[in-house]
Amino acid sequence: MKLTVEQIDKIDVILDELGLEFLDIKLEIKDHIACQVEENMSSGETSFDASLVYVLKYWKSKLILRKSWLISNKKSFPKIVIQKLFKRFLIYNTTLLFFMILSFYFFQNYKKGINDSMFFSKYSTIIYSCFLAVYSVFWLKMYFQKIKTSYFYQFKQNFYLLFLFQFYMVFLSSASINYLCFSLILILTPFQLHTFYKHQQFINKYQLKCN
Repeated sequence: MKLTVEQIDKIDVILDELGLEFLDIKLEIKDHIACQVEENMSSGETSFDASLVYVLKYWKSKLILRKSWLISNKKSFPKIVIQKLFKRFLIYNTTLLFFMILSFYFFQNYKKGINDSMFFSKYSTIIYSCFLAVYSVFWLKMYFQKIKTSYFYQFKQNFYLLFLFQFYMVFLSSASINYLCFSLILILTPFQLHTFYKHQQFINKYQLKCN
């Protein structure tokens, strides 16, 4: 038995109240819940409300609000959101750490050449600013679309980090600091491009209207 638009909207409202603010994850969970409710109603003996209560009991433990230091130490998310983001953030943080250690090792072995380099003392700040300007355009585009996805959240976390390091390059400028900041933005670039692409792909897939 197919659910009506009003019944699907009711599921949507409940998920909003439970703190599912990332639309990409919310739609996935809503689809699962709707299918389970339809299956439970297929016998024709159970009402929509009774079926929804029954299905939500199954999902209750997965929708409890929790915190995860790997994702955010200030904000709580439903348990299932944390589980979905945890793998993504774990891969991201592990990769970031690995390449930063590799970059630091390279710096330690070629410190003199880096400190004497005209590129890292002057031009790296300009190139870093150009990268950051492109990311700012991406951020503004996603912000004004006003569609919250887990990909936009991840993009913002990285963008704010890169914005902070811009101040280090401007106010504490040196070849060594510029080298480390430049290494960071190069490492994060594939992640930023990927999350921006996935955000736009989600919007296009569901043909969402951006306000």
